[in-house]
Amino acid sequence: MEEKKYPVSGQTIEDKEQRVNPQAAAPAEQPAGNADVDDDAATAEEMEAFIRDRREKEKRSKIKDDDADEVDIFGEYMAPENSIDPYLEPDPTLPWVKYEESVFLSRGCRRCPESYVPVKESETRSCSKVTSCNWMRGIRQPGIKPFDCVEVRFKNNRKDFYRLPDGLEVTEGDVVAVEGSPGHDIGIVSLTGEVCRIQMKKRRVNPEDENVRKLFRRAKSTDLERWVASLKNENEALLKTRRIAQDLNLEMKVNDVEYQGDNAKAIFYYTADDRVDFRTLIKVLAEEFHVRIEMKQIGVRQEAGKVGGLGTCGRELCCSTWLTNFKSVTTSAAKTQQILPNPQKLAGQCGKLKCCLNFECEVYADALKKFPPANISIRFKKGLAMYKKTDVFRGIMWYAYENESDLYAIPAESVKQLIEMNRHQEYPERLEDYQVELMSTAALAQETDNAEFERELRRMSDDMAEADTPTGKEQRSDDRHNRAGDKRQNNRQRNGERSGKPRHNQNDPARSDTSPRPRSSQAGNRHPARRNLGKDRRD
Repeated sequence: MEEKKYPVSGQTIEDKEQRVNPQAAAPAEQPAGNADVDDDAATAEEMEAFIRDRREKEKRSKIKDDDADEVDIFGEYMAPENSIDPYLEPDPTLPWVKYEESVFLSRGCRRCPESYVPVKESETRSCSKVTSCNWMRGIRQPGIKPFDCVEVRFKNNRKDFYRLPDGLEVTEGDVVAVEGSPGHDIGIVSLTGEVCRIQMKKRRVNPEDENVRKLFRRAKSTDLERWVASLKNENEALLKTRRIAQDLNLEMKVNDVEYQGDNAKAIFYYTADDRVDFRTLIKVLAEEFHVRIEMKQIGVRQEAGKVGGLGTCGRELCCSTWLTNFKSVTTSAAKTQQILPNPQKLAGQCGKLKCCLNFECEVYADALKKFPPANISIRFKKGLAMYKKTDVFRGIMWYAYENESDLYAIPAESVKQLIEMNRHQEYPERLEDYQVELMSTAALAQETDNAEFERELRRMSDDMAEADTPTGKEQRSDDRHNRAGDKRQNNRQRNGERSGKPRHNQNDPARSDTSPRPRSSQAGNRHPARRNLGKDRRD
């Protein structure tokens, strides 16, 4: 039987079959009894059908891709299947960093600390709430025993004081094991030395009291392992506790859960408007988590300090960064600062009045002492003027006639004079005579620049007047002489650098050629243009 040739390529069926499907073209193993029978070999018709089907599939896939890339201007745009949405899917060609929340951020470090290795100051300051600054670090007073108490921080803003054992010295950032109730807890040293003594005095803690808890040691590797295992249970415990409290119909909000370092106790922080009977809740939580339960009620301001966040000013909340004493804020602070009583703008994230209302209240109170009483009306011949508002820093008080809406800006000193005149039964003609024109912010800035420019001109004129005096003239001539000498010296140095050799002084006895140069040579070295210029002048 002759082998059939393809008219195009001239290949045999066996070669074509081997190129298209090598596995099918490979000879199959024949049984020993019937070696001539080859049932697995493909015929020429089968190979042609296989090639025809393969080409049709490639054409259909190509047509499908072309249709997917086309854009219909009268309908919706259908993005290709292999396209990437830059807002929903990451670019596979760029490195993608996956954010993983760390449970150690609330403890004052970014990752699990190592045993006997202090946490870096950069980590404690960036991850710490209510950060402490030891401004007496490394300073020891001579003849005074070092203070034996330290401040240790735990989760979020919880801190406590502990007494050091004899012979143990710790530094800020050390991970230590301290006394708990019961068992032990793990924390990071945040303050040592005399500043810790001042902090204890501020918190009204007696350093000589025997009730001050003890610091055991620096944390070992086994202590850190148990500590890390307990931290992983906090988020799950918080969600379960909220669900259980909701099922028990308790009017309370569980804010945070803090496990002790040895995983023997858990503190549940909650807020509530009224007193809550959580005895049933404690039993359910003890059966659920198999730890000792401690419930601690906090206020809404303390809740904001623990949770943290950003205020309307764009910065972190003061109560979560540096504010430790929560002073009561009243509406009188807003009235003192001439702020409109708008609850939506005056309330913080905790729902109470913002703590920053107390920051500048004393400054406004001192400035208002120079103002006359605001509840006194001023009588004019034109009518009675009523007080409206005050601009504290400009020293302006705004008045308007009774039953009129036009406001007039009157200086505080003029208001005092008008009130004194009314006491003596003297009534001025009208309020407009005492009005002052207020400039806008841009005009005020321009006036400040002009005043600065005038001061500069006055200073320059004073300098010139001093220079016209005999002493000033002598000083000015000396300065001019010094500047000329410096200029000549710089020119000599520059010319010496250009010639490549130092320039010798004519009066130097060490100079080999002391005879003057001939006049003709000096004239010959002159520039031709200069010679012509001199000739023209002579003519």
